[in-house]
Amino acid sequence: MQATRAALALILCFLAFASRARAEAKITEFQVTLDGSQVLGSLTLGSAFDRRFVARVDSGLPTTIVYRFELDLVRRHWWDPRLKSCTLEVETIYDAVDRVYTVHFRLDDKLIESRTLHDRKALEAAMTRIDKLPLFTLADHRDRRRMLLRARAELGSRTVLSFIPVVITTEWVESAKFRPNEPAPAPAPP
Repeated sequence: MQATRAALALILCFLAFASRARAEAKITEFQVTLDGSQVLGSLTLGSAFDRRFVARVDSGLPTTIVYRFELDLVRRHWWDPRLKSCTLEVETIYDAVDRVYTVHFRLDDKLIESRTLHDRKALEAAMTRIDKLPLFTLADHRDRRRMLLRARAELGSRTVLSFIPVVITTEWVESAKFRPNEPAPAPAPP
């Protein structure tokens, strides 16, 4: 009985600390746009560059923000099955000698762009603003089912109690529901 209480207390303590791994950062201005069979996503990640994140960038270590996107089928009174998912990794490396930031953008592990930036303000804009990124291609143009796009950002990891690794994430956000071959949906309220 005593061991059960101790295990329960340890689990509750872990859950309390793990819930604090939520990032202060928040995804805003999340929109989905349709361009023919392409699903394009736009978003802004606010408050991502906190003291800990800036210290990691300035250390010269590779620092990454991972954006996870899911395209879900909307079903009334049932769970929404996932149709597709993808990952955008935005990685920066600071060169202290030349004082430049190199930023690489990878969509599902495929390099899609690289940039060299000279100041932190430009770096923050590059890492936290995604504008009309082609995320998915819809296979059937005649598909009339309602869909929605979900997104979340991961800002690295840290340890809880000095040995439990926890990923720092934002909350999931959802776009407005849409149907292919219809005008683009209005942005979801913040």
